[in-house]
Amino acid sequence: MPFAGSAIAQGPNVGRIDRWSEWKPTSIEPKWLLLSGASDPPRDINISDRRTRDTPEVKGGTFLAGVTHDLANMEAAVGAKLFNTVKDLYLTKSAALGHIRRLFDTCRRKEIKPILYYTGHGETGTGNWCFADGTISIQDILDILPGGTYYPMIFSDACYSGHWANFCLEMNIEGFHCLAACPEYSTAFDTKGLQSF
Repeated sequence: MPFAGSAIAQGPNVGRIDRWSEWKPTSIEPKWLLLSGASDPPRDINISDRRTRDTPEVKGGTFLAGVTHDLANMEAAVGAKLFNTVKDLYLTKSAALGHIRRLFDTCRRKEIKPILYYTGHGETGTGNWCFADGTISIQDILDILPGGTYYPMIFSDACYSGHWANFCLEMNIEGFHCLAACPEYSTAFDTKGLQSF
């Protein structure tokens, strides 16, 4: 049964990063990790038609502009709560998981809430995050969460990301939420303003 959207109660301004204090989903101090996916994931990863497969040597273009814009908006909105921003068009799955582990370890030690933001390609049928050598699923993220760490809040700015919000709703774990850029059957669209989900 499709749920699409977010796994937290809706209300005015929910998902507006620039209005975080108005809908603040947690009273725990957060730290944000901003990640971008790879511009050219392996061909066996099914992604939307927005990627130009007939000219794979072209790495700049719309993808780079969209990711750069998304990360700049998020950095401006998050401010001092930023843990790290990782923009690498050739980022591997293991490197991305390494950055996520470092965030989780820091948040466990300092007893703060980890928040993950991803912008990039989402795999068709799963919404999984796409990297140069594979994908990361929401289950992969849960699997590396160390004991004693707050569950992460995830912002998935990717096509088909509604799958991740649905996963959180179905798991129904207190404090584990995902805000998705689009329903599980849809592609995500870039906008010129601050990101909202």
